[in-house]
Amino acid sequence: MVDEERLKLMTRMASFEENEGKKSIPVCEFFRSDYVGLHMILSAVYITIAFAIFTGVSIFCGMESYLSEFYRMDFVAFGKEILQRYIVVLGIYVLVSFFVYSYRYTKARKSTRTYQKALKRLSMMYEKK
Repeated sequence: MVDEERLKLMTRMASFEENEGKKSIPVCEFFRSDYVGLHMILSAVYITIAFAIFTGVSIFCGMESYLSEFYRMDFVAFGKEILQRYIVVLGIYVLVSFFVYSYRYTKARKSTRTYQKALKRLSMMYEKK
């Protein structure tokens, strides 16, 4: 005989595993600090690559003005200006990624807790029978 309550619970759990659980369950395998830290480091790497590409393209597009002032240009000041911009962009991006990934971890943890409670409940149903 089929227990309807157990069947409903198992159906909800399977639905969670197929939809939201694909993203939430792997996130919860990490500690919060590890998950957020890893993604902040990855974000820093990505923004460094993007900043280098953007800076290269902007220098390439303004090549005529750079070549016309090449001998009068202060390269140390130019390098400091680029470095300052990079640090500001990196700081903002990493700060935003901290908040985004902290929120994602908290959200995944909440949904996984519901799933864990359902697992315990299902286990209790099997123990009763």
